[in-house]
Amino acid sequence: MSDRLDNEVSTRRVTFRSVVAALLEIALIFGVFAAYGAWPVPDVNEQYYVGKAIHFWNNDWLGHDPFLNTPDSHWLFYAVFGLLSLVFKQNALVWVGRSVVWLATAIAWRRLSRAFFPQRWVAVLTAAAFAFYLESFHLAGEWIIGGVEGKGLAFPFVFWGLACFIEGKYNRAWILYGIGAAFHVLVGGWAVLASLFVWALDALRRPQNLSSGEAYSRFKTFWRKLLETASGLLIGGAISLLGVVPALKLDVGATAAEIVQSRQIYVFERLSHHLVASSLPWTFLVRFGGLVLAFGIAWLISAMLARLALGSNDAPGALEDRRYFRLKAFVVVSLLFACAGLVVDWGSIYLEKIGKIADHKLSAGILRYYWYRLSDWAVPFGLVFLLGRSVFDLTTYLRARRQSSAETSSTLVGQALVWLACGCGVYWGLRSFFCRIARRVAASSAVDGLIPLPKPTEAVSFITSIGVLGCALLILLVFLAIRSRKTKELQAPTWITTGLAVWLAVLALFAPCWRLATFVDLRGTKVIPRSAPPKESIADGWIDVCHWCRDNTPEKAIFLVPRGCDSFKWEAQRAEAGSWKEIPQDAKSMMLWYKKMKQFYANPGADPKSPNYWNQPLVGVFINKGRDAVLQEAKEYGYQYAIVEAPPYVVATIPEALKRWNEFDENDKVYQNDQFVVLKFDQAP
Repeated sequence: MSDRLDNEVSTRRVTFRSVVAALLEIALIFGVFAAYGAWPVPDVNEQYYVGKAIHFWNNDWLGHDPFLNTPDSHWLFYAVFGLLSLVFKQNALVWVGRSVVWLATAIAWRRLSRAFFPQRWVAVLTAAAFAFYLESFHLAGEWIIGGVEGKGLAFPFVFWGLACFIEGKYNRAWILYGIGAAFHVLVGGWAVLASLFVWALDALRRPQNLSSGEAYSRFKTFWRKLLETASGLLIGGAISLLGVVPALKLDVGATAAEIVQSRQIYVFERLSHHLVASSLPWTFLVRFGGLVLAFGIAWLISAMLARLALGSNDAPGALEDRRYFRLKAFVVVSLLFACAGLVVDWGSIYLEKIGKIADHKLSAGILRYYWYRLSDWAVPFGLVFLLGRSVFDLTTYLRARRQSSAETSSTLVGQALVWLACGCGVYWGLRSFFCRIARRVAASSAVDGLIPLPKPTEAVSFITSIGVLGCALLILLVFLAIRSRKTKELQAPTWITTGLAVWLAVLALFAPCWRLATFVDLRGTKVIPRSAPPKESIADGWIDVCHWCRDNTPEKAIFLVPRGCDSFKWEAQRAEAGSWKEIPQDAKSMMLWYKKMKQFYANPGADPKSPNYWNQPLVGVFINKGRDAVLQEAKEYGYQYAIVEAPPYVVATIPEALKRWNEFDENDKVYQNDQFVVLKFDQAP
């Protein structure tokens, strides 16, 4: 019976009105995504991916740039998206690409949302809630709505495939996942692995009419289902080779030692903020743990509310139950993957501490696969749709009790206000608590008397406060369930259901809309590209110096620029000797890249484990090295120009530092504004 329900095809009458409504709904979802992702060009990864795509079809565009000439790991993205570069100029290319990605994601998200809720306009609310939770509570920096890159074209196919998978249309799902993996092998690959686990669990579930002793029949059914879905797996796997093969070719020609070392550089030196949970700020771990707790509470409350709605004609049927089983299993499997990454991470550190292994960085070969990427978006996805089901069940229950309830509308509003006041009190109390902890941790992390700013605590405070409220409501519902265990239906006082309504409204509506409003308000102020220097006060000087270089230096000039100024290639149209942001993907190029990064940006004489090893301004590194060493370095690595920060006032108080800077100032300076200085190196020692 359930198999037949899974494969039902609903026949909806398509009318002009329904088409217009669908287009308007997609437009509203597009607007939500634009509010989150419409940052000035270029965004943090766009110089990397879009630059590679332009160079893919036009090798003359900065053809002498070392990074652009390294092997391509996202071949299909560069080949497809790069075609647009033959028509559009850079900034227009990015906005066209963003629009395509947001539109495709909006269409796919509407399809995914309607797999759970066929009602109109619900997809707009679920999109806003999903974007909010993903942006505010991620563990390892995963994002979906933003600039143009490979995963931007992968996620629409993954979402559409997930919708088909939730509905039991497995062959379609595998093919769509395969297309997603072709654009970004890890985005599609993790979705396939999680879905395979869920598919196996679903296929092995014992039908209600099958006795527990008929194990042979169960496995016979399992193999029959496997054969039915094998064609989709094979086709999807074949398509995914467009993403898998370029990734496998990256290590060709490298020695085993180079491969091991390059992976350690990739995981522990460059991308630890995505791959190594032990290196993440404590607030990231706490807030994601709170989100997982909220998902668990939402799961339990949705189960309790399903009991409240029991007996109603609107209660979820077998088909919907199967869909929510797949939803919850998908999220749980993603969390198991994340736990595996945590075990490898902290386990290797522990084994090194007790002397079982020589270096915990040997785990880089495993950690490099982004074990937290799937759970970062799967948990918000699961939370949003469980919240949606809870809203549906709560509405069903309240509608059924409306006639028999003695409470008036004013009484319900009063109860809601009391719950909201209690929630606000809990929130501000927890926010103050977490702020004090953050300041204490920051003070203990002071280096040379400098206290780093505490990490934001808004997300941690919010998720903890709603978690406390949700736990209180859950305990009350469990207590009532125990009392009514002898009855067929669970009865709950309206003051509890009113509290649930407030809790659900805050999670599913108020918080996402508040975040959208802040982003929309931000667009009305001066916003700088997120790839520009992090301080807005020097962004104008950065753009000015980039444009000066574009207009006053040879096209084939190569520059060295400060670490963290990631938009130089975009703004100045000039090549870079190396960029911290632009790490190559193949082992040999990665080794050379890291050697250059240490040569260019590491503070001479500093301890590699010290925060000052990488965080010294480039002007400070130049002063520490001296002019002769910098000239020799420029000759060795082939850069003719350097952009450095204007020297701070403290340089004038140190005679030796002032003397060294004056050598650069008198011999090499060709341009200066209030924030940056351009140096040209004509001679080598």
